[in-house]
Formats: sequence, structure tokens, C-alpha cells
Amino acid sequence: MHFAVSFTTLLASVTLLSTVASSPINLKLSRRSHFHDDDEIDDDDFEDFEVDGDDVESLSDFCSKSADKLKHHLEGRTTGHLKVEVGKSNALDTLPFGLWTDYLVTCTGVVVIGTKSGGGTGRALAHIAGTKANLGGEWDDFKEKVDKMKLSHKKGFMSSPLLSDNLPDRWDDDLSDNVKATTVDIKKRLEKLVDESHIVQRFHRMKDSMDRKGDHGVMSVSAENVVYIDGDQVS
Repeated sequence: MHFAVSFTTLLASVTLLSTVASSPINLKLSRRSHFHDDDEIDDDDFEDFEVDGDDVESLSDFCSKSADKLKHHLEGRTTGHLKVEVGKSNALDTLPFGLWTDYLVTCTGVVVIGTKSGGGTGRALAHIAGTKANLGGEWDDFKEKVDKMKLSHKKGFMSSPLLSDNLPDRWDDDLSDNVKATTVDIKKRLEKLVDESHIVQRFHRMKDSMDRKGDHGVMSVSAENVVYIDGDQVS
């Protein structure tokens, strides 16, 4: 079994999730048709981008304010899914659970799904902070979990911050550059982890995610490897 918590912790998590259905529900809370495909980020100029400490603090502040508004937003809607916190990742390939994360604001959500050689499926989800300052360690931990599952036919999914619209208050160009540099780096790493042609990237609206409008900023993968971003099925 490959996941980020001990079996004892897992049992505690299951208790908190209340009764787990044999076929876990998904997190599809509403439907949307806008994915902002035209906003794809692909800019090699950000490869050597240097992180500013003040920007790191500001980016963290945006996410923490969103978390304060989240407390009861998804209550009762996550049965059968284990929560992935900010800066963390988890992977499952034997237990019938999905994974989910929320308040993706300046952060990027990443999901990898695939099949096992002996049958069955595996899934991993990471909630990666929106700055390159912490990217290396968070990504390495996620990649290690994916590699341990020894999946084939891997597919990758990203929920990245939209930088052309719906920006939080007090946003500036320096913060945009920081987030864009991180997003570019994550996508390059994901392309090496899965087949580049099997990556789906969508862009979440940061201010709406902060304000907890609908299901903006939510990413999940079910026990059946069905992936949702902002309530829309993308797999």
C-alpha cells in the first residue's frame, strides 16, 4: 500500500469521513463550460525565475484567507475521499478511496492516474504551493509516491491559477510572475512523469476560489479514477 499516512492515521481519517460508501461519490458539485484553454502557460523565460520572500508571504496569505471561509462549504460532500492538505500529496492503489483538495487559489493541483500491471488502478493528488521556493521538496515527495505504484498508461491533470482575470485584491505583476514561473516548472515536471500528450490543464479563478463561490478551487479524483476540476469532469 502506498499512501502518505500510516494505517492508524488512515483509520482515523475514515472515522472522520463517517460512513464510507462502497462506491464513493464524486465531488461534482456543479457544471461549468468555461475552461480558459486559451490561457495555457508555456514560457521558457521563467525557467530561472528567482523567488522573492515578500511574494511568498503574500501568496500564502491569499490561500489562508480562503481556508478561513471554507470550514462548512463542503461539509458532507466528500464521503469516500481522503483530504490532501496544502503542500501535501497522497497516493492510493489498493484501498477504495478517492482523493480531494480544495481552496486552490495561488496553488496548483496535480493528479496522476494509471493502471497497475497486475490489474487495478492507482491515483495520486498533490496540492503544490504557488511558489518555486517550496516546489522541489513537494514535487519530489509526490513523484516518489507515483513511482512506487509502478503505473502504466499514466495520465496527468493540472488545475492552475488563472492570471488573466478574476484576480484577488492587491494582486500585482510580481505575484503573477511568481505563480507563472511555478506553473511552468510544474508542467515540465509533469511532462516527464507521464506522457506529455496525456496532460489536461485547466485554470481556476483565484478570487472566486478565495470567496468560495460554487466549487471553484476544488480538485478531486474518485476511486474509479474519475477526475474533477472546479466541479467539471475532465477525465
